[in-house]
Amino acid sequence: MTFETRTSTPNWFTVDHDDALWFPMPLSITGTRWADVAEWAFDSACDRFLRGGRELNKKVVKKEVLPFAETLVAAHSSAVGKIGAHKFFFHCPDYTKLPVLISIAAWKRDGTREEALQHYAYWGTKSATSAPVAEWFETEALGTGVKAQWTGVTGPGPYDQVNYIFRDDTYDADVHVFLTAWDHDRYLEVVPDLDQLVRAIRCVPGDAS
Repeated sequence: MTFETRTSTPNWFTVDHDDALWFPMPLSITGTRWADVAEWAFDSACDRFLRGGRELNKKVVKKEVLPFAETLVAAHSSAVGKIGAHKFFFHCPDYTKLPVLISIAAWKRDGTREEALQHYAYWGTKSATSAPVAEWFETEALGTGVKAQWTGVTGPGPYDQVNYIFRDDTYDADVHVFLTAWDHDRYLEVVPDLDQLVRAIRCVPGDAS
């Protein structure tokens, strides 16, 4: 059992996120209120500036909002179709904080529970420079899973990573949540809020997207 032929669970999941901290990144723009990724990014950027108390005059939009939106477009291009996940969220309370992307996937169960927890908890450790620290992680909806953290180095430089993994037998799902951040201070800010986001994930029957 290698997890190399994993498939999506036939069920789905919901995430009760706090709009003041998180905003979703759509996998596809089709069927949304936005015409394209750039429009979604601009709308999201404007929202974060307004939450930070900034007036959106022409100068602010040109000098600050548009560059912020461009980083969201670049993140969308780098993530969708390239990262194995079914939902993406940015942690970004307002424009003063670097947007940090987190990924959530729900895969059809493969192997034993112990094998799945081991595989996904330590997913990405090939570039680790510190021994992963794992702990049991309790949730009401998904039960008990594993949370593992470590530091490492890749092309962009030093990074921090955290993985959460749960097996939901009722909904035939291995739920994997992960974050890789190249800004240590932001990583430390995000993880406590990510703990709460993970506890707000709930599997549901069928494709409820």
